[in-house]
Amino acid sequence: MSDIRIDFDVLDRVRRDIEHIGELMEGPGREMDEVDGASMGVNMLAARMNDFGDEWSYGIKQIKKFSDVAVKELDKVKRAFEHLDDKLEAELRKSRENCA
Repeated sequence: MSDIRIDFDVLDRVRRDIEHIGELMEGPGREMDEVDGASMGVNMLAARMNDFGDEWSYGIKQIKKFSDVAVKELDKVKRAFEHLDDKLEAELRKSRENCA
């Protein structure tokens, strides 16, 4: 029989880190979305800067979206293991009471 051990402190830290990454990237994403290529002066550079800003903003939004999903899934994993732990504890307690 093997022991299953979930380190909830590590799980919580990973969850917070992933959530923080999403939050951290929102600011630069908004700023790049607001970049006006016309301020570059050269038409070709202005167009490319607008494209870059749009691509950057989209990428950042995707990172935020994926980090939000990862956080929700990590929360589900933690709840599932906590529930399993509670059930195992109850069964062990019941087993001890029956043996006594």
